[in-house]
Amino acid sequence: MALFSGIVSLSVFTSEIRPAESLNKIIATVGNQSISELDFDDAQDKYQKLSNTKYLKNEDMRKSLRTRIIDFLIDRAVVDSIAEDESIQVNEKRLESEIEKRMEFMGITSRKQFEKAVESSSGMSYELWYTELPYQIKKTQLMQYKVPNHPPSDKDIRAWYAQNREKVGFEVQYRQIAIAPNNDSITEESRIHKEASEIKKSVLSDPASFGLVAGSPRNTDAGLRARKGLIDWISSFELYKTNRSVAVALSTIPVGSVSEVFRDERKRYCIVKVEGKRPTPLENVRQGIVNLLSREKEDENFMKWVRESRSTVPIQIFDEIYKKENKIPDQQETFTLD
Repeated sequence: MALFSGIVSLSVFTSEIRPAESLNKIIATVGNQSISELDFDDAQDKYQKLSNTKYLKNEDMRKSLRTRIIDFLIDRAVVDSIAEDESIQVNEKRLESEIEKRMEFMGITSRKQFEKAVESSSGMSYELWYTELPYQIKKTQLMQYKVPNHPPSDKDIRAWYAQNREKVGFEVQYRQIAIAPNNDSITEESRIHKEASEIKKSVLSDPASFGLVAGSPRNTDAGLRARKGLIDWISSFELYKTNRSVAVALSTIPVGSVSEVFRDERKRYCIVKVEGKRPTPLENVRQGIVNLLSREKEDENFMKWVRESRSTVPIQIFDEIYKKENKIPDQQETFTLD
């Protein structure tokens, strides 16, 4: 976890506290909150568990575990202090309201089912997630009103697109032959299947003939027949929403190849040939990339803001190990921490 970002004024407690004077020594004070050794002990287990989830990232592993946990506690106290100043209150009623809202959004009515869904999506136990919920609520509200929004640059967007072309899906250009049965009889189904199989055998022996067949009366879809079966560039995502069976068939065959005979949602017997595939153009997925990168940057931007906000909250450090590791002098002084 990065240290103080910006100029931070720390009033350092100078009088010695002997162990005999207190079994619960004060490590630091943040505003009107105290962080004690007992708080540190309680935080260790939670910090270790959160370190294995998406909720605690960008840790500075060059720092000792003790320093990282103290920073964790200071950051949480800074958030609590600013949230209090902003009249952001999170009580039990607010927590239950948040849970009900999330259950409604997820379409879940059972609390047990919700708890299992939370554990699956968060990677932590429900009990741990619940203890984090007050902080997450405060974080969400503070991000809306206090944290500057830094949208990703065009360079960042293009770099992500270049590295993740396989993930953005593809656009496909293809030809389709569709043969609709006249009725639902077994005899008619058998006749159409036989005809479709014969067409497939024919176009496999001469792939260049696919367009000719697709433009002939053998293609019973008039719209397709008028275009010789051609469907111009369409994203796999959009195709999947409108014609799932065709999208599935196209996803498994390379350019220039012909599919097996399959039935579509309209009960037609179909054959498709892939004329071209290409990654979805950047401009078609730009907003999605912006949203993704913005979400990825949320935690980084929030933690940067919290560290900068340390200069606005009175902080006193009493822990000798933390002071030594962070080169905090014993006298009151204004200084910059890397």
